[in-house]
Amino acid sequence: MCHMEHYKLRIKDPSGAEFEAEGPAEFILTEKESFLKELGRRKTGQTLPAAAEDQHETAPKADFWDKFVKSKGELLQLKIKSPEISAAETALILLAANESINQKERTSALTLSKALKISGFEPDRLDRLLSKEIKEERVTASGTKRNRTYRITHKGFERAYKAINKTPFNNE
Repeated sequence: MCHMEHYKLRIKDPSGAEFEAEGPAEFILTEKESFLKELGRRKTGQTLPAAAEDQHETAPKADFWDKFVKSKGELLQLKIKSPEISAAETALILLAANESINQKERTSALTLSKALKISGFEPDRLDRLLSKEIKEERVTASGTKRNRTYRITHKGFERAYKAINKTPFNNE
């Protein structure tokens, strides 16, 4: 199995915003760039740019995630279902990819459930599947029942990377 170089980066901004990432250099650099860009927008009071954002800014991120997920309409699907990763870890990967690729901080329960199903998992109840992830602060949930949304945290991004790292994805 091919092993990538493993790095860890932690940044604390005077504003109180924090960034932490662990994984291959390419992943850390693209996530750091995204964090710093968003931090700059918040400081200047700008909102997120429209879809006409510079193509080269999102290309490295897409290249990284293209190895692991593909788009099926509005849904992201795991390219390879591996017995080494659980449905909860797959949910983390899908949440991380959705935030990185689609620039969506929150994913609806319905969208995440459908993405898990097309990735080969059949979770009975998403809230139960993700309860440990929420308890361990890797995911936050808001809303109730049909209006529930999930958001991955920095701890969740780290866990998603660790899940990716133990799969055959890295052999491609």
